[in-house]
Amino acid sequence: MKNTKPFAITLDVGSSLLNKTGSWRTERPVYVDRLPPCNETCPAGENIQEWLYHAESGDYKKAWEEIMKHNPFPAVMGRVCYHSCETACNRVHLDDAVGINSVERFLGDQALINQWKVKPGKTTGKKNNDCWCWYGWSLLRLSPEIIRT
Repeated sequence: MKNTKPFAITLDVGSSLLNKTGSWRTERPVYVDRLPPCNETCPAGENIQEWLYHAESGDYKKAWEEIMKHNPFPAVMGRVCYHSCETACNRVHLDDAVGINSVERFLGDQALINQWKVKPGKTTGKKNNDCWCWYGWSLLRLSPEIIRT
């Protein structure tokens, strides 16, 4: 028992090169910035993790305020959206997908029951000469900006 050191400590750079594992000191991790699958497939472009975090912690009004930044109709969208976010959810590989549209509908209903109001945005100084000829998703997508003006 002349060598009592653990095996990993006895390795040096030369032995790691011998084992064809290379020098670990020159390797750097690569950070890849990607959207989560639910956010990527959301047709309304919501920041799902942000409002879901507040909803999980019980701060429903804060969660609703976060939804309202991107989607001014959470009660409606929670009912009519085809929730592609749930189809793309990674959680399905563990147990079941997160019921995102159910939570969204719940938050929208809570806002209606408690009569939560949207905080007015900053005035831009421009006259609102918008032409209301949008249709469908385009109106839905532009509505948060219109509401804030």
